[in-house]
Amino acid sequence: MADFRKWFLAFATLVLVLGSTVPANAQAVGPQIQCAVNTSVQPTLRHEGLTELVGDIVLVCTGSPNSTGPTPVGEIIPQANISVSLGGTLSTSTIGDGLDALLLVDDPNSTQQDVCTSPTNGLNCQVDGDGGMTFKNPEKYNVFQGISGGPGTNSITFLGVPVDPPATGVRTYRITNVRIQGPSIPAGQFGLTPVYAYVSSSSSTSITITQTSQPIVGYVSNGLNFTATGTLPPFLQCQSYPLTNVGTATFMENFPSAFKIQNAVGGQTTPGQVYYSESGLQVEIPDVGTTGLASSPTELGLYLSNIPSGVQVYVDAAYTDAYGTTASLIYPTETTVGPVEVLDNETGAPVDQWVVWQITASNSSAVDTLAFNIWVAFTGTPGVNGSGGSGGSPETGVTAYAQGGFYPQNAAGWADGDPVPEFTTSLSPAAPGQSLFEVALCQTILLFPYVTDSYGFDTGIAISNTSLDNLPVPANEQAGTCSVAFWADGAAAANIGSNPDPAATPAGVATPGFVNSDNNYIGAPMVNGTGLIQPGQTWAFSVSTTDMGYNSAPGSGTTGYAIATCNFQYAHGYSFVSDTGISHFAAAYLALIIPDAPRSPEPFVCAAGFGCTGQSGEQLVH
Repeated sequence: MADFRKWFLAFATLVLVLGSTVPANAQAVGPQIQCAVNTSVQPTLRHEGLTELVGDIVLVCTGSPNSTGPTPVGEIIPQANISVSLGGTLSTSTIGDGLDALLLVDDPNSTQQDVCTSPTNGLNCQVDGDGGMTFKNPEKYNVFQGISGGPGTNSITFLGVPVDPPATGVRTYRITNVRIQGPSIPAGQFGLTPVYAYVSSSSSTSITITQTSQPIVGYVSNGLNFTATGTLPPFLQCQSYPLTNVGTATFMENFPSAFKIQNAVGGQTTPGQVYYSESGLQVEIPDVGTTGLASSPTELGLYLSNIPSGVQVYVDAAYTDAYGTTASLIYPTETTVGPVEVLDNETGAPVDQWVVWQITASNSSAVDTLAFNIWVAFTGTPGVNGSGGSGGSPETGVTAYAQGGFYPQNAAGWADGDPVPEFTTSLSPAAPGQSLFEVALCQTILLFPYVTDSYGFDTGIAISNTSLDNLPVPANEQAGTCSVAFWADGAAAANIGSNPDPAATPAGVATPGFVNSDNNYIGAPMVNGTGLIQPGQTWAFSVSTTDMGYNSAPGSGTTGYAIATCNFQYAHGYSFVSDTGISHFAAAYLALIIPDAPRSPEPFVCAAGFGCTGQSGEQLVH
């Protein structure tokens, strides 16, 4: 900022010395005015904003001591090109052949305005003198559109502006509707950075502009504090959930008036009036359109990412805070009554979704806070993990996130024709924001610590689906598949599960060996023809029936352990070990339950009140 101010001061000095002063002994050469630069309103601008409207610049002018007086009646009033340069990157849109930025002479109201329709050639908009009367009179051009260019790259110039000393009082020139890109202004030490301007003229005889200091047309500060909280509810894939709150998105102004309506009721046609809206001064340009109009009010965007398939997401449709500021949902649906569904993901994969609210009423005298709840609902299908477009259970193990900011966002920066307002991006792919929820797969994991089909021995395994229980706590009836993995020292376990029915899909022979409820084996047929073990049903098989090499020779078979993973809750296991024919030896035991860490890590130590910090390893129960 220091370098910029030095440049501005040097430029100001150069113009004052070479172009905007008249020697003391100079002779009167015609009508001349001298002007002081004023900025009565210095708004706070949003650092995130790419189209921030700076305060008006007003030149207050009187006749110069060397002036011959007002332009005589019938003579052409002298013209000058007036430029304004700013200390930030401009983002003023075009309208017709000129810019949205305007220069008004003597602040004419909407019934007095006479627009120069040739912004690129001031000779087409000459004005005849009338003895220094006000420019509010008919047939006197008093509204001029700017064009890009002038001293410096961030300049706007108004061509052919008539400069005539007033017969009485003062003559005013108001520059309005100038927009800049907030990110082009470096952040200040105390949160506010001034935006400097400089006004100059091409004429060294008709107008003298006095600037003892650089006028400030606004202060830049961060406009929004966005926060999101997540409730991280313990969603289970096998259960169905009504609307369940998963978090809150909160948008808080960093300063009053950061949230704005689109346009004042009845329009904004009075020069110099502060409207606290996204729009500027509205002047009708013949055959072109109206200046100053914003595309929308302030919009607040919530970016939901990685939403798993199979869930529906809802948000509050509207919110009004204690100061009367209101925002209503406009995308992906428009409504003011909610919660309302904004996403029903049936794509089969995680998706992202913007949710946008629009400011419909604002209080420019208060720091407003708007908070919107986020809800999720889904229908669970036990034993089905992520049914995609079928409308069933959601994908498991997928974490959904939320982040937000002003909307719309453009990471590439502002370009002419973009919407007004527009904002720099606040999204971070590397840090996707607040986690909201994750759906855990319904499972029971069982450990059978001793399993053998060594020569002369066999093991029977039975797994019961007890989700039909209703006492002491009603269970959620679930059906699902089970997969039993056999582990042993060496490759012998690979033989288990290697003898599937030729008509079924082979289970594979990789170590460890697998037996699956949804495959047929000699002596162990597929359960129910689907592989789903129904509530109240028991799936049982002998290890020998799945091992092609069982009892093929002394020393054949394997001894180890097995882990069963069942895609339903309330699975229980039983194992029976004996010699062949149960003639000399038999033993039985209940399978141990391995706690499901994703849903209830270390539940038994924690439930017993012994504390969980530093605990590791399995905690097994029957």
